[in-house]
Amino acid sequence: MTSSSSAAVGQQGLSPRELLAKVYATAGTRDWDAVEALIHPDFVLYEANSLPFAGEWRGRDALQRCAAAMYGTWAATDLEILDCTGGETHAVMVIRLTMHPKDGSAPFTQTICEAGTFEDGLLRTLRIHYFDAAEVAARA
Repeated sequence: MTSSSSAAVGQQGLSPRELLAKVYATAGTRDWDAVEALIHPDFVLYEANSLPFAGEWRGRDALQRCAAAMYGTWAATDLEILDCTGGETHAVMVIRLTMHPKDGSAPFTQTICEAGTFEDGLLRTLRIHYFDAAEVAARA
């Protein structure tokens, strides 16, 4: 379902870009109750089928569960938010993620675009796009 621009704007008058930035800033503090307040009850997060944390993650706690699975895949990670852009119904977070494999091999870095859609002023879907999902799967 595609949201109209008026339905995409948050209850606090936030644009999709502002709302997605708020979700990420709040997730960075690990205040998952506050994150869940920004997420639609029918939220779905999509990770590529080739990844170890693949699939459709559903529900308000999906972002927390998927993050735990993704971060648990690596010995360590370094995440840098590069930009957030958006329009009336979508927003995209551009991230640089450095992953440190558990086998002790050299860390590697990928650019990730995380595209969100919005409904009723809440984050409704999030599709994660790695620059090279095959490399992520192979190095996990």
